Amino acid sequence: MSLDIRIDREKCMGSGNCSFWAPSTFDLDEDGIAVVTDPEGDPEEKIVTAAQGCPTQAISVWRGDEQIA
Repeated sequence: MSLDIRIDREKCMGSGNCSFWAPSTFDLDEDGIAVVTDPEGDPEEKIVTAAQGCPTQAISVWRGDEQIA
């Protein structure tokens, strides 16, 4: 089952931590806000680490109905 990665654009401050930890999954758009470029671009553990490392907790990761980060 693929992950559902959600970004709260209102919370995102554009630190770039997510793209540091999971560079094939996250990037910053032209406004400096995080976007998902490929939800399967990095191993799950890197995506979870990226979400947990978000300083504003703007990223959540879901597997089905269960939030895992």
